Amino acid sequence: MLVIIDGVYSQDGDLAPLREIIALCKKYGAKLMVDDAHGTGVIGKTGRGLIEACDAWNDVDLITGTFSKTFGHIGGYVVASEEMVNYLKYQSRQHLFSASSTPAALAIVKAIELVDEEPLWMSALHANIQYFRHGLLALGLNIGNTESAIFPVRVGDKIKNARICHAMQQKGVYANQINYPAVSMKDARIRMGVTALHEKAHLDEVLNVWADIKKEFSL
Repeated sequence: MLVIIDGVYSQDGDLAPLREIIALCKKYGAKLMVDDAHGTGVIGKTGRGLIEACDAWNDVDLITGTFSKTFGHIGGYVVASEEMVNYLKYQSRQHLFSASSTPAALAIVKAIELVDEEPLWMSALHANIQYFRHGLLALGLNIGNTESAIFPVRVGDKIKNARICHAMQQKGVYANQINYPAVSMKDARIRMGVTALHEKAHLDEVLNVWADIKKEFSL
């Protein structure tokens, strides 16, 4: 039996209750796989994700993630025991029929090193997360239980959601329109992400647009 979870959930930005899930896996003899694509470089004291934040290195059997977010490249990775990795090498068609990485993949190695060498970026990201969260909440917008750099503003109606997304683009703000089947039918939202390179002026501009959108669409 294998339990598969995200560390940070991509549409809500909330965190998995990892400790509780680990306890259940141990109780029922299940292996645990954590995909921390949205937590790496964001969550944990040194950016190692939710597993670091929960000090659960010895309780997770497989760790998966992506190089396309924090590390600014393409591709992904699997971290597991030697036995498990060898099994995946010979049983995964995606691996068997894939081509070797190009020399550009060395950028990933440097990006991983920079997570440790330049912690100021994670500090800047956390400051922006707190600032943006406070601003959205001050406007009375529903952002759910996000605890990461992902901010969903819940709209509910998919038609209104599409109109809001278009209006934001007209006002100079690009955001993702998330509708069914990415989320449930009545849980449409506008999804945004904050980075370390955003300045407060950028965040304020978005918050001002949201203030206008709230009035215009009676949110």
